[in-house]
Amino acid sequence: MNTATLEQVLAATGYLPDGQPAPGLRLGAEAQSSRHGRVFVPDALWRSASSLTVYFKFEQSAPADDLVSQWRREVWNEGFAPLLWVISPQRIDLYNGFGTPAKEGDAQRHLIRRFENIEGSLHELDELAGRLAIETGQFWAQVPAIDRKTSVDQKLLSDLGCLERDLVAGNLARDAAQALIGRVIFTQYLIDREIVSAARLKRVCGRTALPAILRDRPATSKLFAWLAQTFNGDMFPPSSVKTTPAAHHLTRVAEFLEAVDPESGQLSFFPYQFDVIPVELISSIYEQFAHAEPQTGGKRTEALRNGVHYTRLSVVSLVLDEVMDGLSGRESVLDLTCGSGVFLVEALRRLVHLRSQGQPPTRELIRSTLYGQVYGVDISEAAIRVAAFSLYLAALELDPDPQPPQSLKFQPLIGRTLLVGDARTVERDGDGKAVLATPTGLKQFDLIVGNPPWSFRGQTGTEARRKTRVAGVPAQPRGEGLDFVLRAAEFSHEKTRFGIILSAMPFFSRSGTGMAAAQHVMRAVAPITLVNLSNLCSWLFATAAMPAVVLFARHRPKQRTDQVTVVQIPWTPSGARTHSFEVAPSDVITLTLDEIQEQPLKLKAAAVGRRRDLLLLDDLTSAHRNLGEQLSLLDTTFQVGLIRGAPENQTRDARPLKGLDVLQVKDMQHFNIPADLPTFSQSKAQWPRSREIYQAPLLIVKEMLLGSPRVLAAVSERDLVFTNSYFAVSLPRGHTRTAHLLATVLSSAFATWFFYLTAAEFGIYKRKLLARDLSFLPVPNFTSAVKSEAGQRLLQIEKNLRANGTDERGWAELDEAVFDLYELNDADRTVIRDGLLRAGWQWETGRESSVEPSDSRTEVTAYAKTFLSVIEDWLSVRNKRHMRAEVLDLPSSSALRVVRFVLEEGPGNASVSVVAPQGELGEVLARIGRRLKVKIATALSAERELRVHGRNEVVIIKPAARRYWMGIAALEDADAVVAESFSGGKV
Repeated sequence: MNTATLEQVLAATGYLPDGQPAPGLRLGAEAQSSRHGRVFVPDALWRSASSLTVYFKFEQSAPADDLVSQWRREVWNEGFAPLLWVISPQRIDLYNGFGTPAKEGDAQRHLIRRFENIEGSLHELDELAGRLAIETGQFWAQVPAIDRKTSVDQKLLSDLGCLERDLVAGNLARDAAQALIGRVIFTQYLIDREIVSAARLKRVCGRTALPAILRDRPATSKLFAWLAQTFNGDMFPPSSVKTTPAAHHLTRVAEFLEAVDPESGQLSFFPYQFDVIPVELISSIYEQFAHAEPQTGGKRTEALRNGVHYTRLSVVSLVLDEVMDGLSGRESVLDLTCGSGVFLVEALRRLVHLRSQGQPPTRELIRSTLYGQVYGVDISEAAIRVAAFSLYLAALELDPDPQPPQSLKFQPLIGRTLLVGDARTVERDGDGKAVLATPTGLKQFDLIVGNPPWSFRGQTGTEARRKTRVAGVPAQPRGEGLDFVLRAAEFSHEKTRFGIILSAMPFFSRSGTGMAAAQHVMRAVAPITLVNLSNLCSWLFATAAMPAVVLFARHRPKQRTDQVTVVQIPWTPSGARTHSFEVAPSDVITLTLDEIQEQPLKLKAAAVGRRRDLLLLDDLTSAHRNLGEQLSLLDTTFQVGLIRGAPENQTRDARPLKGLDVLQVKDMQHFNIPADLPTFSQSKAQWPRSREIYQAPLLIVKEMLLGSPRVLAAVSERDLVFTNSYFAVSLPRGHTRTAHLLATVLSSAFATWFFYLTAAEFGIYKRKLLARDLSFLPVPNFTSAVKSEAGQRLLQIEKNLRANGTDERGWAELDEAVFDLYELNDADRTVIRDGLLRAGWQWETGRESSVEPSDSRTEVTAYAKTFLSVIEDWLSVRNKRHMRAEVLDLPSSSALRVVRFVLEEGPGNASVSVVAPQGELGEVLARIGRRLKVKIATALSAERELRVHGRNEVVIIKPAARRYWMGIAALEDADAVVAESFSGGKV
């Protein structure tokens, strides 16, 4: 291998910055030892924190298409590598690793880009596919062809679904069809890995290939009997051997392995290599496959009814990266809802790696880890059998010499470390009692991980939970995720680490019992880290009806016991295509349990907002009573409106409402209620509500936020009926102006910012408000607000908007008047204006706008001005120095943006200038590094956002996406620079 050429390319594209491997880069033998393959031997690989992999292959001369096709097919079967670089002295070719193989020699159809002149093309290559372009998302925007929709897991899932439908259509029961498919995948894996040879197959059942065996029913029976005997009945119970499927079912599976089109009978290309597909991917595919039962009769699958959702491997990696950091490998692991074992398989792999300390693991070490350290419980026997199958495969894959007969003989796992039972009661009898009950109490584990059910199962589920409720322990009002955490804690000791995926809803509930239940759980397992995954749920948990969080607990020994670290993972356009995610330092906020108890709104605010948001939230909630409290002084509150109901449910007297106008779902506009509404004429309704709640003046608020994050509010000065699409409060007759003033506040950017941070659902789940959300809004005293100059101005603005309609100018005028009403300073106004934009990220257009490249001359310049406003406040006290900013005018395609702030002697005004970069981005960064004596490229490998201090200057380097260059980011960056200057003595 020509090392210099490969290293030259890696260095120029950021994978080998400053002569040192970037985090995740593996070279030579280390890259080769981390994978199982046939003919592909990488010379380097780079793996992101979410397991996304880029492979690099060097050849002395450009390889033939047939060879590249073989390499790419292996890469595709691995399932984690969207990109293959093939490097030779003559050229560099980039191939799509997620593109489904269609035939032998099909490399060219998956070629993304070819660079002929290496010396002259390295800058262009770096801009397209360098590490910064990959990590900042620039690459994915330029190469839409790379998409997980064509990756091995999605293709195999689709093919297995078709196979299952054909088997079920042929009168094979669904569970039997899934069992047959599982056995075939398992056997083909053994054959592809050459663990089971053609000679052994011949001895066992008289045939040398699996399709031929499946076309011979007696031979298939012999094969299944041998599998059951070898694996002690864990994967294939004896009963399954006695019921070998019919010949036509076996033939259909044989056709799948031979790539025979079931309709045309024509041969196609079989892309799968089960020896290359990672075991954990096979396990997760099978789990997703098992959860993908088509809905019948409008009913969901049992898994979905129970709130069980397929766990993607990127989340498994996220959880285990955290909870297994710094371990010895001797620890025990428990998953109380293990499903098909995706957590257990990866935990086994990592434990073996830790125990072997860089040496090839022995079979004894692998088996002792399997038999003594990895435990799982699930209510589904079928899931437990798949977990056993997955763990056996993982043990075989880890084995340095997995050859029969010794390697294929395992001790049973089911009944020993894998238990069939209800996690709530598993230790009370049978195998669970023998394994988990000890003379001193329940068995304790060092790691507890999993993805327990999120579901709310109605009154029946609530009643069942009441029977097991512990006195004095606050209960989650809906769902059972928090119950599972407390249950898991019963198997813990004081140093047990937790990593559990849960519904986000209990943590952001606005009910008193909900907030108490969440705080009780957080204290029970403190210290904790809460990772908000709600921005990713459209692809991460596509079957879920709720957003998700990961609850980590006790996983960082140095974390204070009262500390709550909250991490929000932002949406990226590449997330769904690559199943990867990114986190920057600004996405992490630290709170204390006492802070959350004193002000529960802070937890949700930390999960979606930033530090400046929390500071302003503190100030406002301290300075003003909330809306609910002030309405209660008037003996009124927000109410939900009329529910007509289906005819059979219209049983309640609605005659007092007859003759009133009815405000229906689409009738109301901002500040405007039509004069010509229909009249209510029914005598009965399902929920007519009390006549008193419809008395004017009515402040009416739309429940749903449609197309815009601004709240839709208006005032009715006549009695009318509103439906349950609205909330409304009936104010005393003397408070009509109060109602109009409140309509302006609720419609403002201020209210949108507040609800985005604090509402139970808006900002993480549905684009809707609850009546309880409205009640928490801090508002000035009604009487003084109406009389104030800002209040009078707002009433006039509302009158104008009601008469003439809303536009951008009108909204801006209203927002400024609300800011004046609350006496907000310039920085607070910046926070709230940005809050309106961030709330807009709940819509697709807003999300996409947030990741578009920022413009250096406008957006980055505005950022610099806001940054300087904070610094100038500090400098103006002594008036001996001033600061100016230089914004580098980088091309839109650059992955980064750079601003230099220079501190100069003498009084003066802050200024911002846009300067030419004098070279490409790499040259710019190198010059900055030399001047400030910092290895910029290396630092960017570890941090997504850099603040580099020098003598009388600071340089800020961040990704180009707009979200990094908003006003609130400027305020926080300036706060950080001031703090760093004080701590470093640079005042």
